[in-house]
Amino acid sequence: MVGLVALSVALIAGCGPAKPDGKPTPSPSPSASPSPSPRAAAERDALAAYGAMWQAMAKAGEVPDPDAPELRQYATDQALARIVSALFTYQQTGVVTHGAPTTNARVTGASPADAPTEVNVVDCGDSTNWTKHKKATGELIKDDPRGRRNITAVVKSVDGSWRVTSFDVGDIGSC
Repeated sequence: MVGLVALSVALIAGCGPAKPDGKPTPSPSPSASPSPSPRAAAERDALAAYGAMWQAMAKAGEVPDPDAPELRQYATDQALARIVSALFTYQQTGVVTHGAPTTNARVTGASPADAPTEVNVVDCGDSTNWTKHKKATGELIKDDPRGRRNITAVVKSVDGSWRVTSFDVGDIGSC
């Protein structure tokens, strides 16, 4: 334990083991990890925005709140319009959601290739644990099909942030 503490102190101080004369030997400074390529960063950020969009929709569905600001952080254009429409319908019909979908998204393309501003995503989204309920009673809505569906989406860099601009959802069992 004492050796581990001494090693930790030496590493924190930026010094290696002591030389025979008792003076610490300077350790080489660790090299900075390389920054991801613009393409890798775009793919990472696009996938993060895609997943966050579904989580924001699930959270907004608990109320339901078609005006939830988080939705606009991660979705725009057709994607935002579809989500807002669904949440407005839930609000008008007294439906809330519980849980959240599970995503398993991956990038299928990005353009322009070197520094993408648009990323195509495919997902096998799973709505099994994302259920609809009657707001007044909490009763589960039984005619709510849930399961795995193929989802394709386009995610674009909009004003410096990645947002889903469109998505299409396949039938239950399509993936």
